[in-house]
Amino acid sequence: MGALRATLTATVHFDLDQSELRPADKSILDAKIPILQANTGVNIRISGHTDERGSDEYNLALGQRRAAAAKAYLVQHGIADSRVETISYGEERPAAQGSDESAWAQNRRAEFEITAGGQMLKKP
Repeated sequence: MGALRATLTATVHFDLDQSELRPADKSILDAKIPILQANTGVNIRISGHTDERGSDEYNLALGQRRAAAAKAYLVQHGIADSRVETISYGEERPAAQGSDESAWAQNRRAEFEITAGGQMLKKP
C-alpha cells in the first residue's frame, strides 16, 4: 500500500519556463494510471510550482499550466476529468531553498496529493 501511495504522489519536474512534460516525467505519470484505474474512488489534486524567477503573476500562470499539463496527460489516458483537480502555488511553496540551479530544478514541479479514497488502495 505504501508503494502505491508513493507512486500516486510521485512528483514530476519541468524544464525552465516550460509546462511541457519530459519523457521521464511521462513515465512517472504512466505508473499512476493503472493505480487510478484500479481505484476509481481515488481523487487527486495536482499542484503546480515554479522557481523564484519571474513575477508572481507569471509564476502562478506557469504553475497552473504545469498542473494542467499533468492533468491533461492523465485524462488523455482514461482518468476521469472530475477525479483530478489542479491548483497553482507559483513560487510560494519551494521544495528547496536557495537561488541556484539545483534548488530551482527541484522547485519546477507538479506535486500530487490524494484528496479522496486513499485509505484502501488496491493493486492494479
